[in-house]
Amino acid sequence: MPEAFQSLGTNQLLAGAAVVLLAFVTISVVYLSVVDRLDRRRRKKTNEKV
Repeated sequence: MPEAFQSLGTNQLLAGAAVVLLAFVTISVVYLSVVDRLDRRRRKKTNEKV
């Protein structure tokens, strides 16, 4: 492995970046799931009125 990846600062930086990306993806999936569920409910109500 290159010496740059063995320094403690770089490892902490990579670990921090991984945590940030994981949090971003998790929040995005939850948000899209909620929006999809609300949209389905809205479409179902609209179809029942027609």
